[in-house]
Amino acid sequence: MSFLKFQLVLESLDLDSLKSVREFAARITPKYPKINYLINNAGLALANYETTKDGFERTIGVNHLGPFLLTELLLPNVKNAAPNSRIINVSSMVHSWGSLHKPDLHIPKAEYDLGAAYYQSKLANVMHARELSRRLQGTGVIVVSLHPGIINSEFFRQHTSFRYRMIHTFLKPTLISPWLGAQTTIYTVLSENVVSGQYYDNCAPKNAATLALDDAECQWLWNKSCELVGITKASDNQ
Repeated sequence: MSFLKFQLVLESLDLDSLKSVREFAARITPKYPKINYLINNAGLALANYETTKDGFERTIGVNHLGPFLLTELLLPNVKNAAPNSRIINVSSMVHSWGSLHKPDLHIPKAEYDLGAAYYQSKLANVMHARELSRRLQGTGVIVVSLHPGIINSEFFRQHTSFRYRMIHTFLKPTLISPWLGAQTTIYTVLSENVVSGQYYDNCAPKNAATLALDDAECQWLWNKSCELVGITKASDNQ
């Protein structure tokens, strides 16, 4: 049995900082003219209110605005690899519980709630993928979002309160392994049956939340995200 040899290259990227995102993209784009797969997987959920280095509420900043900017900056390279290129946003089933906090996606400190902040960010992941898919029609680039499952990981390691310890204890028997949690992501990367703009769960297409299917709301989120990260003209096919 023979195996192909691959090289793993690590690069520093802090999604908490738009400056770091831009510096990362500036290093990556000349090195890799063609990018086949961009998987936006990093995320967090915070028990207490925090802000990013740019002043955004940290959950929406790290989970959506950072990846949004990163995707835009790498998009020319992803297009160069079409029709063999895909962008995958790892979201969550809880996106269906989310809403967009208008006018600027920012949840004030006095109103901060872990759930509301996290749900909004995961909703944004789905809406971002859907709107980007619409904008990239005809380019050959596939864009999807997905729910990986509830995984037995260190995601809530910083949450030391009794409430979260109890929640983790209650959920632990239902948690899946990281290996199983990676399967839907792998499916959306490799399957020939994947449809751009679709939301996936357990390696199968599934209906996203009603709000995530609202074209006007998806376009509002797109425009607001461009404004917040300082993009004057987003890369698209229009």
